[in-house]
Amino acid sequence: MKRGESRYNIRVLSRAMRLLEVLADGKPRKLAELSEAIGISQSTTFRLLATLMSYGFVEKEDRSGGYHLGLTCLELARAYYDSNDLRLTALPELEKLRDASGETVHLGILDDMQVVYLEKLHGLHAIGLMTSRVGGRSPAYCTGLGKVLLAWSDPEVVRTHFSRNALVAYTAHTITDLSDLMQHLAGIRARGYALDCGEHEPEVRCVAAPIFDIGGRVVAAISASGPAGRLDPLDKNRDLIDLTVETAGSISRRLGYHGQNEEK
Repeated sequence: MKRGESRYNIRVLSRAMRLLEVLADGKPRKLAELSEAIGISQSTTFRLLATLMSYGFVEKEDRSGGYHLGLTCLELARAYYDSNDLRLTALPELEKLRDASGETVHLGILDDMQVVYLEKLHGLHAIGLMTSRVGGRSPAYCTGLGKVLLAWSDPEVVRTHFSRNALVAYTAHTITDLSDLMQHLAGIRARGYALDCGEHEPEVRCVAAPIFDIGGRVVAAISASGPAGRLDPLDKNRDLIDLTVETAGSISRRLGYHGQNEEK
């Protein structure tokens, strides 16, 4: 079932959630833009925004008249961030990986065939070319984290989704053929880690590995990322690959996984 789909949906709440999703990229938008984005009249959109403003979910800029997310969203995000067991369990190991590798480290999960970043620890070297952010989303099929998470997903679910949703080329290295993608994911699962050699952001290189829970399900993935100039050739960078895989294994063991009963 896709995000937002349920036979129990209340239409006005669904519309309000869609407004928040549109504003989630951090760009202020005016009433007409929001009305067009969610496909309802400006008068209805205005009433929804007024209600969301009364609870602090949305704020309006006096000068530009644009709407953006309010403080209540930050408070909810912080509450989730501070109480997320997976993130709290993984954090000490992520810090070790960052310190040992010197590279930027991520923790992410899969939602609606997109990666959602739960944690990002900036590397010890200055780097300004990575757009990832905590709470942000990236396409799964062309990111290291995402490819790991897709590789351990049901292949038919993955195939069906991307047969209906185009594989957009972000760079010259993005996989845009579905058969090639499925073969690539099978290879990732066989070797136990994924490499991203500029498939989403041309100058970024990334090694990613899966995190298993006590039942052998892949519930998240971690990655170590840096610039091409430092990490290439990535497939020969055994130190970084081994560090990332070992760290993912340590987090999995913290979650109770002992290498048995992996879901096929």
